Amino acid sequence: MKIRLLPFVMLFLLTPILMLGTNQDSLAIFKEKSLLDQHNYLKEHVNSSQNIEPYIGVFLEKATTAKDTTFIATSYYFKNKVYRNSKIYTKAHAAIDNAIALAESSKKDSLLGSFFYAKGATFYIQSNYSKALDYYLKANEMMRTTNAIENQLSLQFDIATIKLKARKTEEAFADCKKIIHAYDSLVALKPDSRFLKVRLIKMLNSIADWHTKEGLYAKAIELYTKSLFINETTDYSFGKCAAIGGIGNVYTTQKKYALAIEKLDEALKIPKTDAKLKLITPYLLLDKGKCLFGLGQYEDALQSFEETVDIIQAKDLKFIGLDETYQFLAKTHVQLGNHETANDVYNQFIERTNLSTAKRFELYETIFEGYDLKNIEHQVTKAKEESSLFKTYFIQTLIATLLLAFVALILFVRYRKSQKQQLEKFHRLIEDLKTKEVEDSETIATGYVLSDEKATKILNDLATLEAKLFFLDKKYNLTTLAKKCGTNSSYLSKVINQYKEKSFSEYISDMRINYVLNALKNDKKLRSYTIQSIAEEIGFKKSESFSKAFKKRTGLNPSYYIKNLDNL
Repeated sequence: MKIRLLPFVMLFLLTPILMLGTNQDSLAIFKEKSLLDQHNYLKEHVNSSQNIEPYIGVFLEKATTAKDTTFIATSYYFKNKVYRNSKIYTKAHAAIDNAIALAESSKKDSLLGSFFYAKGATFYIQSNYSKALDYYLKANEMMRTTNAIENQLSLQFDIATIKLKARKTEEAFADCKKIIHAYDSLVALKPDSRFLKVRLIKMLNSIADWHTKEGLYAKAIELYTKSLFINETTDYSFGKCAAIGGIGNVYTTQKKYALAIEKLDEALKIPKTDAKLKLITPYLLLDKGKCLFGLGQYEDALQSFEETVDIIQAKDLKFIGLDETYQFLAKTHVQLGNHETANDVYNQFIERTNLSTAKRFELYETIFEGYDLKNIEHQVTKAKEESSLFKTYFIQTLIATLLLAFVALILFVRYRKSQKQQLEKFHRLIEDLKTKEVEDSETIATGYVLSDEKATKILNDLATLEAKLFFLDKKYNLTTLAKKCGTNSSYLSKVINQYKEKSFSEYISDMRINYVLNALKNDKKLRSYTIQSIAEEIGFKKSESFSKAFKKRTGLNPSYYIKNLDNL
């Protein structure tokens, strides 16, 4: 075993040295390129896993020396994308603000649309939809005079998407109605334009999906039907499959399972000729499985969910919309009596829901895929990389991939171990609560028997107040409680320290946590509250204080405890 592991250990130890050498060689070659070629290289690699910050620094230095404002501003744009991808949002905003300021001061309006979009996208990823909308609208204003009507409509659709995220539903749907009307007019003027029809089909399907999620089922089916009608003269397979599957999704949501299965099977029969079209398949199978589950056909549902999981794992799909596959698969195993398997599957569901949602945005194909930096005054052509540089990057990528795979394996093993320990803590806690309930029901309140009569009285007063759940009231502090017990705060603190073996704050906190553990276990309605609301219910002012006290007492986060209670 040691001999077999030796090559991997050597590779692990040599990787930093090899990567340092290849980086230096690559950077040296990069420095010799022209500004235009450097720009092209950064544009091509800005979304890759490669660390291009040193390259951006070289590009900025060269652009500054040349006093080229366009490329200086663009370097800050690249920095924004790098920081945004790394979730360093403060630096991302600072970088794009520099780009915007340079474009505005030098009156380079052709750049501003892209930079306003990048600023809005940064806010969007942070879920600050109000600010994101402001910058999307500014980008739209810049496009009015510099872009074709089709591009303007695509950006307006993006704006409607942001409004929907910001819960401005009526505004979003009103905007969509105008966009569809405008596209209808364009298609009427250019009936042979497949490009326009495909864009309209995409938008109709997306807007129909929004209506489904808002419970507007009749309108959703109307939009999907219109999409299919336009597709008759377009033969856009992806749009056709999405529309038929979308109607199936509407019926699934309405629990019209037989109608839903008919449509979903029709969509599944459409030949999946390209990779993008194949991505629809897991959604169709998921909906079909939900229908079969709803009909009580658990064996068939199991097959459908397992097919979905196979595709998710084979293609490493991280889309949030597919998370419930694991939830339904676990439920199906429970129905079939496979409880141990159900528990394993549910753990996979927990793993997926714990993934950073910032990495799992399912964004619509926006015009910015083409528009982003399209208006830079220096139009560029794609340069061919020198063969030596290509080889360097190939070797670097291979080594980095092996290293990342090794690290990922270690992290995965640690994570699974942690999840198992968390679940064991949860079950021990539930057993402890059950034992305590039995003990409490068998205990006769006899009061405290102590040599110190004053301490005895205080402890009995505390017991009476505890039975009345005084600790749920935020107004109680050491002073107010001392008055209730007929003593001073100093003496009360000493009694609690000596006989309860904890400080006053720990005493209050522990009682609140002990209370809420049972309350959450026995009250489903309380489990539906937010963590902040639960905290306030039991006397904590902030959710952070509650979560910290809960974790200290149980070793678990409140959200984890609540989630697992629903599966008891």
